[in-house]
Amino acid sequence: MDTLKLKLVTMGPQRCGKTRVANYVAQFDETPNLDVYAFPIARLAVSRDFPQVMYNPTCGVRILEFEKNVRGAGGRSIQVKAELWDCSGDKKYENCWPAILRGASGVLLVYDPTIKTQEKDIEMWHKAFVKPLNLKDEQVALLAHQHESVGAKKWTAPRTFDGKVLFASTTLDSDEGMASLRSTFETFLGSVAKAVSEKSKADLEASMLSAMDR
Repeated sequence: MDTLKLKLVTMGPQRCGKTRVANYVAQFDETPNLDVYAFPIARLAVSRDFPQVMYNPTCGVRILEFEKNVRGAGGRSIQVKAELWDCSGDKKYENCWPAILRGASGVLLVYDPTIKTQEKDIEMWHKAFVKPLNLKDEQVALLAHQHESVGAKKWTAPRTFDGKVLFASTTLDSDEGMASLRSTFETFLGSVAKAVSEKSKADLEASMLSAMDR
């Protein structure tokens, strides 16, 4: 079985749920629950007695590692060894974002569609930081992520992204939302693995042809 190393980055505005998403898709927390939710660097917690949300933002970046089997080109199985970089949305780290993105195989953009300003913010993030990476559309995914399932609805992608990248409306506080996120991430991971494999193959063939011409 082929083994492929990937670097994935989650990006988006503050308070959109990136850390919850990152922990779930990297299998660090497969049964997320808002009643008790705590992590060493970033924490989102709610209790029935104290319903207010306590928010501690991610400091700079967190790196999660996981392994997963995906289907690559031709249907062959590929073992992916991935680093998932959970990037802080705090603009005080803005100068670090290009360095964090360097060498990224894929980018998972996350925003909260219930916060009106975040749609414009995520468009800015994509234009300023993701587009310069020259990734294929299938190497970018966008999540309209709601913190709570109560009143959750299906959202449509902002016009900038419509039909161009993989898009899903998700939440981690309902079975349907979790299933949507799991399915979307697996599709995204498979697409990234395929794109990286194809590029590696093309680069190898180009290198061999160049050597033959010398």
